[in-house]
Amino acid sequence: MLIQLLLLFFFPLSESFNETKKIDWMILADMTMEYKYNEEFGFDIPYPVFGEDIKAYEGQDVSLEGFVLLIEAEDEEIVILSKYPYSQCFFCGGAGPESVVDVLLKDKDHGLRMDQRVTFKGKLKLNVEDLDHLNYIFESAELVPE
Repeated sequence: MLIQLLLLFFFPLSESFNETKKIDWMILADMTMEYKYNEEFGFDIPYPVFGEDIKAYEGQDVSLEGFVLLIEAEDEEIVILSKYPYSQCFFCGGAGPESVVDVLLKDKDHGLRMDQRVTFKGKLKLNVEDLDHLNYIFESAELVPE
C-alpha cells in the first residue's frame, strides 16, 4: 500500500505525460539557417539549426494557432499553418521559414478554408533533412474545436 501511495505521489496522472502543450510562434523562432552543400541539387541550400528551447518540444503533442494555407501540388493538397495570412506568408515573401508548419492531418476530409484562423494539435517533428517538407511538422494533426 505504501508503494502505491508513493507511486501516486511521484506519478499522479500518467496522462499528464501525453498532455498537449500550447506553444506560440515565438518558440518556433528558436531556429537559424545554415547553408550546406546538397549533392542532389549541386549547390548550397539552407538547413535549419534548432535551438535548445524548441528541441525541448520535439516529439511532444503540441497545439498552435495560426492561419490555414492550402497548397495544391501533384494530385495532393498540402495543409500549412502560418503565423500570417496568405498575403503576408513565407511563400509570398514577407516572413521566414519559422513562420510556417507542415500539417499532416489524421483526417484528410477537413473542410478548411484559405486564411481560416484555427488551432491545430499534433506531434511536433523538427525536420532537418527532408526537403519535401517544411522545417516544422505536426504529425497526426487534428483541428482543435473552438
